[in-house]
Amino acid sequence: MIPALIIWLFKKYILPAWHAKSFPVIKILKPLKRAAAILALLGLASGSAAQEQTVKYNVLHSGKVVGHLNLYRRQQGDELYLKMISEVKMRFIFSVKVDIQEESMFSNGKLINSTVCRHVNDKEKCNRQTRAVASGYQTVAEGKCGKLDQQQIGANLMLLYCREPDDEAQVYSDNFQQFLQVKQVSPHVYRIDLPDGNYNFYSYTNGVCSKVDIHHSLYTIQIQLA
Repeated sequence: MIPALIIWLFKKYILPAWHAKSFPVIKILKPLKRAAAILALLGLASGSAAQEQTVKYNVLHSGKVVGHLNLYRRQQGDELYLKMISEVKMRFIFSVKVDIQEESMFSNGKLINSTVCRHVNDKEKCNRQTRAVASGYQTVAEGKCGKLDQQQIGANLMLLYCREPDDEAQVYSDNFQQFLQVKQVSPHVYRIDLPDGNYNFYSYTNGVCSKVDIHHSLYTIQIQLA
C-alpha cells in the first residue's frame, strides 16, 4: 500500500513541476513537505493498527476428538481483547453438549471487564461478569452482585493461553471469581488447583500454550494445539 501511495504522491506533486520545468527550491520543498506529512500520518496509522490472531485447539477425551476451542486475540496499542469459544460433545450415560464463551478486555495490563457464559445441552448454567470500578471490581454471578477489594487484576486464566506464567503467580478465575495459585511442576508445565477440587495442567512450547490437561472428578480431557 505504501509504495503505491509514494507513486501517487510523485505523480501528483513532483511530476507536474518536472513537466513545467520549474524547480525553484521553495516550489519543490512545498510538495515534498506535503508528501512527507502524508507518509508520516500513514506510518502512524500503520503502527497503531490492530494485531489479530486466532489459535485453534482440539479437545480430546480418551484420545478421541470431542470438540474444538478457538482463541481470538486482538492487540491494539495498550489494549488487549480476548475471546474464547469452545464446543464439546461427550457421551457418558447420555450425551452431553457443553458450549462456553469467554471474553476479556485488558488496558495497560489491567483487566477492565470479562464475561463467562456456559450452556449445557443448550441450557444456560453459568453467566458471570467481572468489571473494574473505582473501588476495585464488581462481580455478577447468575444475577447476584458481589465485589472484589482488588485494585488490579493483571492476569486471568484466559491469558494463560497467550503467555507462560511465573511460578507462584496468582491468576484470576473469571468463572470462580477468585484468585488461584500457579505452581510450576516441571519445565514449562504449571498446575492450578481449582476451588471445586479439580485441577489443570498448562504446558508451553516456545512460550505458547500447547496443551491443557483438565482433571475433573468424572473425566479427564486434553486441549491441544490443532
